[in-house]
Amino acid sequence: MKQLMFVFAGGGLGSVSRFLVSKIYPAGISLLPLGTLTANFLSCLVLGAVLVLGVEKINLSDPLKLLIITGFCGGFSTYSSFTAETVELFKQSQSAMVIGNIVANFALSVAGLYLGSWLVRLF
Repeated sequence: MKQLMFVFAGGGLGSVSRFLVSKIYPAGISLLPLGTLTANFLSCLVLGAVLVLGVEKINLSDPLKLLIITGFCGGFSTYSSFTAETVELFKQSQSAMVIGNIVANFALSVAGLYLGSWLVRLF
């Protein structure tokens, strides 16, 4: 039960953070869903940093890993929104945007993970 509370708290913080990130971009600024793209990148950046911190640097406790990795990063990243937005672009016959959204989300998520782990190793 205690583990669920850590995941729950982290998930709540991640979800609120995701909501706030989505409000950064004015409507119509881009055909790509930039809020989702940004949230997925930042979530992977945090994940990369925490994975290195938790294993190589300071050995984070299991409850803290549940709070940050499973809870926060799980609530902050958004595969379901990414999928729904990609399908919506497809329905609008925006083939280039569909491909761009898929490539951008994947590439930036992988880059975020590596950048987060690299930054932690750097310091």
